[in-house]
Amino acid sequence: MKILFACDLDNTLIHSYKHKIDGDICIEIYNGREQSFISSRAVELLTEINKKILFVPVTTRSVEQYQRIKWLDGTTPKFAVVSNGANLLNNGEINSEWRQDFYKIIQPYKNEFDEQTKKLSQNKNFTICRMVDESFLFLKCTEDADKNKIVSELQAATNLNVQISGLKIYFFPPKLTKGAALLKLKNIFEPVKTFAAGDSDIDISMLNVADVAFAHKNLKLEHKNLIAFDSTDFLEKILEII
Repeated sequence: MKILFACDLDNTLIHSYKHKIDGDICIEIYNGREQSFISSRAVELLTEINKKILFVPVTTRSVEQYQRIKWLDGTTPKFAVVSNGANLLNNGEINSEWRQDFYKIIQPYKNEFDEQTKKLSQNKNFTICRMVDESFLFLKCTEDADKNKIVSELQAATNLNVQISGLKIYFFPPKLTKGAALLKLKNIFEPVKTFAAGDSDIDISMLNVADVAFAHKNLKLEHKNLIAFDSTDFLEKILEII
């Protein structure tokens, strides 16, 4: 039975140094510093999952950020969707056909991206304002910024889809979603069933497309086959199902 497992990375499968506990394994180093970790138990479970079903990370990370991850033996995925769906990596290489398909939904917003970048790069509420893989605009708020007010004001001034995650704000083309990416994966691999796991609002479109949705307990989601999780214990549930 071919099952496709689409999984968000940060705060779902892996976590930052801020949440590291004893026994966690570093899988990303950035600027000489240990950046991201995975639990030893998650490594064991993911190794077993990877033997039985098709594991595909689906992440908002850029190509460069994803390539910093050093997967451990047995856990390395052949395919990964990055840039919130704009790019498919096959053994680390960008799939040109996939990119061309998603470029068609990104390109109409180029002028909007240019305008927003020019305007927001001078805004003191943001410490970072940059385009990611020529696919979406990323902002990082200052600690004292009124994030909810800012997002409301930004959304009212653009046709792009504005989403927030912590201090991070994203401007996505409306059809550049993880859900659209999962639908395309389903068309390519034709699985008999799809699982998806995620922890944030950005993951909801992907979770809605999946046959079985593993959603963090704090995420508000209605799904006929919803399994809430608190940590990477959702990997144990996946192994029980398959």
